[in-house]
Amino acid sequence: MSQGKRQAVVVGAGVGGLAAAARLAHQGFDVHLFEKTDGPGGRCNRMQLDGFTWDLGPTIVLMPEVFQETFAALGRRLEDYLTLLRCDPNYRIHYRDGSDITFTSELCAMGRELERIEPGSYARYLAFLAQGRTQYRTSLDHLVGRNYSGISDYFAPSVLKKIFQVRAHRRMYADVSRFFKDDRLRAAMTFQTMYLGVSPFASPAVYGLLPFTELGVGVWFPKGGLYAIPLALEKVAREEGVRLHYGSPVKRILTEGARATGVLLEDGQVVKADVVVCNADLPYAYEKLLDPKATTLKRASKLRYTSSGYMLYLGMKRRYEGLQHHNVIFGRDYKGSFDDIFERFRVPEDPSFYVNAPAHTDPSLAPPDKDALYVLVPVPHQHPNVDWKVEGPKVRAKVFQRLAELGYPDLERDIEVERVVTPDDWASTFNLARGSAFGLAQNFFQIGPFRPSNQDARVRNLFFVGASTQPGTGLPTVLISARLTVERILEWSGVAAVVKTPGVAGGGVIEEAA
Repeated sequence: MSQGKRQAVVVGAGVGGLAAAARLAHQGFDVHLFEKTDGPGGRCNRMQLDGFTWDLGPTIVLMPEVFQETFAALGRRLEDYLTLLRCDPNYRIHYRDGSDITFTSELCAMGRELERIEPGSYARYLAFLAQGRTQYRTSLDHLVGRNYSGISDYFAPSVLKKIFQVRAHRRMYADVSRFFKDDRLRAAMTFQTMYLGVSPFASPAVYGLLPFTELGVGVWFPKGGLYAIPLALEKVAREEGVRLHYGSPVKRILTEGARATGVLLEDGQVVKADVVVCNADLPYAYEKLLDPKATTLKRASKLRYTSSGYMLYLGMKRRYEGLQHHNVIFGRDYKGSFDDIFERFRVPEDPSFYVNAPAHTDPSLAPPDKDALYVLVPVPHQHPNVDWKVEGPKVRAKVFQRLAELGYPDLERDIEVERVVTPDDWASTFNLARGSAFGLAQNFFQIGPFRPSNQDARVRNLFFVGASTQPGTGLPTVLISARLTVERILEWSGVAAVVKTPGVAGGGVIEEAA
């Protein structure tokens, strides 16, 4: 490691780890990043087989301004590293009664869709969007985008005012129901909490910012798939001087007293550091990577986890033109399905699911005239109630039966390549506690200062970045997490932040998808 520079070790090359590593190097740290797999991305990864490419986890980009801020903070322009394509229509939702609705950011077209489902709803929709905009801007500017010194800081009068302003004290489904009377629209405007792996019946109403983000800001897709994001961050990290060590699993984060001293690799090598940043999932890190005598995670036994996903990655012999890029298929019992997943820890009898057909926006993701379909069925995290060797085939059969009813009777026969991922795989491959695909849940008592901190309470030079620490899960939030964590590190170490103005070379490439 370089002499004279502060030494930082980052554990894990997920989106948060890469962004934090690049930011630290930009601030003058000598940074080494260790990743157990052979490449970047974490759960924002990809699978490639026989000419088909699938994103493994996330499939959409929301809040592009957060991505732009990350690159700007590194003295760069997002447009020089990523090409974002806008998906419009956003997606189509199919209901059990045979009806459907197409979501779009185009107001007149959206108005026609809403009035077709619930006459008179369009005016209330505009009020819903106005509330969502307030929730979006207030959350990004004043709540999610800052570090808290403690609970008393969170409940300061100025912060409390904003908490009530964004309706974080209300439940999402009940709050949305003030605007829409038809159960189909209530479902369509609340299922977005599942992007965070939480139920709309339990999540704070502040997540009304999610449908606003989709409808008011847009749904975006990077050319090449979501894996283009970690590849772009990896490129910036290398340009900043970060040393990336793939195929180098960390066995232990080393501590002496109240100080982290570095990491022990699986091969026995010890790497010393002044600062350790852990991008491994936080509950896993406290259980497996840290000495419990040196540091403890408060309320570890009481932590609540997000749902998981049963995934099908399907390479198809032909293109399914009837599908949108994003497709949502609801089962019969909307509330009951969430109770099954989050309270009873079982797979719903008639599961809802999501189908992603990215080659409809970026044809390079499948061979000519073929489709690379991605199916996500929200299911409970690992639980004794569910044996995935038994339950998996049942879920798979229900997916194909439902798609046949929607007009795709030959879909199962058209499969050329198939891979399956269950909650057990999320746990074993990505060290996600209980196979919880989104990390720790974001209910009221696991947001803000109630969420595990990005700086350990005892080991002050040990920091965390990612979905299960502050401020929360989701790609934009993880990028914010990287910023907040590096701000903590700079404050702790007494280093003045370096600020660069993004370059102006190159042309912008934010494009509209065909």
